Order: sequence, then C-alpha cells, then structure tokens
Amino acid sequence: MACSGSYQRWKEHITGLTRYLQFLARRWSGELLCIGVILAVSLSALPNAWALQAAPTTLSFQAVQGGASPSSQILNVLKNNDHTLSWSSKDNATWLIVSPTTGSITNSAQISVSVNPAGLAAGTYAATVTVTATKGGSISVPVTFTVTSGSTTALKSTSSSVGTVTLTWDPSTATNLAGYKIYIGTASGGYSSPITVGNVTSYTISNLGIGSTYYFAVTDYNTSGVESGFSNEVSKSIY
Repeated sequence: MACSGSYQRWKEHITGLTRYLQFLARRWSGELLCIGVILAVSLSALPNAWALQAAPTTLSFQAVQGGASPSSQILNVLKNNDHTLSWSSKDNATWLIVSPTTGSITNSAQISVSVNPAGLAAGTYAATVTVTATKGGSISVPVTFTVTSGSTTALKSTSSSVGTVTLTWDPSTATNLAGYKIYIGTASGGYSSPITVGNVTSYTISNLGIGSTYYFAVTDYNTSGVESGFSNEVSKSIY
C-alpha cells in the first residue's frame, strides 16, 4: 500500500552553513498511518571566516638622505565576521617600524607603519609587513622606501654681466635624478619660489636688481618629485 503526501522546507543558518530539512506529511491509507521523514542538508560555500584583508594593499615612503623621517601611515586590517581574534604583526627590515605588534580584532584593527632613513644610502628599499591572526589567517603588505641624496654640493657663482649671475654645481649621485631647482633670496636662508631648471648643472639668472646682494641655493629632485635638501648657499652682490 503506497503512502503519499506533500513537503515543506525549513531553513536555518548555523555557523556559516545553510541547512534544509524536508518533512513528509502524515497520511492515512486505509487503516494504516504512514509517517515518513526525509532529511536533506545543503552546505553553501562561504569565504574563509578567518581571512584577513588590508587597506591599503601597499605602502610607499620617501625621504631625503640624512633628513627627517616621513610621516607614519595607517594600515587597516579587516576581517569578514564578528568573532574576536588575537593578531600579531612583524616586519623584515631594520628601517621599518610597526606599532602595535599585537592586538585583538573583531571587524577591523589599525597598525601604524613608519620608516627611518638614518644610515641609509640613497636608493630604493623594499620590505614586507605581515599580520597573522590566531586562527591562521594572514596578510602581507609590501612596503617601498625611496631615499634620495641629501643635497647638491659645491654650488658656485660667477657674474658674467651686470644684473646677471651664472651658477654651477656638482651633479647629484641620485640614480633616479630628474632635475634641479634654484632658490633665490635677498636674505640668507630666505628664499622665494624656486626656478625649475631641468637636468643641467649650470644656469644663468638675468634681470637681477642692481645694488642688492642675492643668496642662492640648489636642490635636486627625483622622478617621483621628491626634493633633496638645500646645497651650500652662495651670495653675489650686484653693482
């Protein structure tokens, strides 16, 4: 004797899985009560519950050789659920600093990343910040640090005619040099907006007022626009 009936579906979410239960309705057939239950479980694939993400995905710093450290940057670490975990961070370079190195994360956490150019030669350096959660999730963020030469040295001046000064200087040793800027002022150390002269080591400045003393300094800048410190200062009186 056959039993038949209708089905209904019940849905429940449990710990990242979707479960479906199906029940066969009860039905009398003659003197028999037919009762049947069919259980079906469907598992939906969800992203790794402990996966970490980082924003930004890369960090880049620039500094002048022998100069001050650039401002620190914030690395945001993100997680895709509400479970609180412990995490730790590390780096693989002596010039790279992360703080804090441990903490807890529910949805997000912040890490301060900074660099120190002390003792570094001009050039580009690469390292990695790695953040690891206790459940095994981790993320690595590349860090690039560009250090430019400290200054253009041996600036000299010669007057070629009335109201004109010609400046010459030694070339920079920076590997990614883009050009030079000349700063002019009527007081020592007090310069106006620079003149961008391109990648040359000599430049003539005209139309300087007679009866004044002018002060000059030169900087170099690289292909990323990072500028060096000032060269030595020279002065010239125009009479």
